[in-house]
Amino acid sequence: VNSQNAPSHLKYFGYVAIDCFYDDPLDASSTNNYLSEVDSFSNLAHMCVYDYSDNIITRVNTMNAQCVSPLLHIQEVFFEYVDTQAPSGANYNLRSDYITRWNTFKTINETILNASSIGCFYIADEPFWNGMTLTEMNTVCELLKNGYPDIPLLMVEAYASVNVMEVPELMDWVGFDRYGEFDPQTDPEFQADMTTLKNSLSAPNQKIFLIIDDQWFPEYESFLGWSQDDMTDVVQNYYDLAVSDTSIIGLIGYIWPGGLDAPNHHGVRNLTQAVIDKNVEIGQLIKANYSPCDPVGLNEVTEREPSIQIYPNPARETISILLPDGISGDEVEIYSATGQRERKASCANSKSIEIDIADFTSGLYFVVIQGGCTHYRAKFIIE
Repeated sequence: VNSQNAPSHLKYFGYVAIDCFYDDPLDASSTNNYLSEVDSFSNLAHMCVYDYSDNIITRVNTMNAQCVSPLLHIQEVFFEYVDTQAPSGANYNLRSDYITRWNTFKTINETILNASSIGCFYIADEPFWNGMTLTEMNTVCELLKNGYPDIPLLMVEAYASVNVMEVPELMDWVGFDRYGEFDPQTDPEFQADMTTLKNSLSAPNQKIFLIIDDQWFPEYESFLGWSQDDMTDVVQNYYDLAVSDTSIIGLIGYIWPGGLDAPNHHGVRNLTQAVIDKNVEIGQLIKANYSPCDPVGLNEVTEREPSIQIYPNPARETISILLPDGISGDEVEIYSATGQRERKASCANSKSIEIDIADFTSGLYFVVIQGGCTHYRAKFIIE
């Protein structure tokens, strides 16, 4: 990698289809969650919501425990397929009952809908390519920001619709997907799309996500002359572009598991070790910049707060929570890995809090310290 340390503007790295109940057909195993394969070099991972009644608390807590935050794909809560009258051939409209559906979803998942647990809300995939309108996107953005102002909002557009896309002012992160470009830094079509995207931004704080062409299929070799190992250079080139452009805040690899778009499409996990190693190398550089396990949550910060200490850990009967200088709290809550609140107590701005856990069952737990509008998180295990 050209940079031994990722520049500070690069904060996020992860992959599509990590927790989407998708089983890679190119391997011999039955696996539909790939978190354990990528958690050491990712801090963001695509998590799919397929129904407004889905309970995702355990999934989110499991991801958070590995210092990864969900890129939470909630399109199905708000939008529905209506007909083929869209550039993609699949036209989606905002549902008439979207408020009821969202209220149901947020009631079920209340304990994890916060910036300490959720990396971002992924509102829609290629929205203008799929017939969604700016009015519909604005409506969803306003609803989400009214309830969860600290959770970033993300949209990714298809390259073919970048020239007609409109970016809601409340959108935080924007990207587009264009594949088959060996070096996006020098490819004129990619650069034209990037210029169009930047010109479409509607608020000064909006940042860009690069979607890495992180897949390979036989047509790449027959039409472009790319071997699987050549994807190492492609990934490096995307990273180099991200390093050089301070408007880029993160990279998402499309895709980790294979076979999603066609049976012979290889994801990163199906490629050669050289390609996997390059992804790991870049991901570790970026995750070193920012880990969701830091108590500051997923909001942009200029300084890192000191961490909460819990001891003993693993624990059995009591835990002591030590708040170092720079952290104060009004109350402390303890949640199980399933999102059930087990304890709530006043901190009274103490620097040390002792909690009786003798009646807790074995497993993973989360401590949440709340001070004003700030939440700090830590985790511990009961043996």
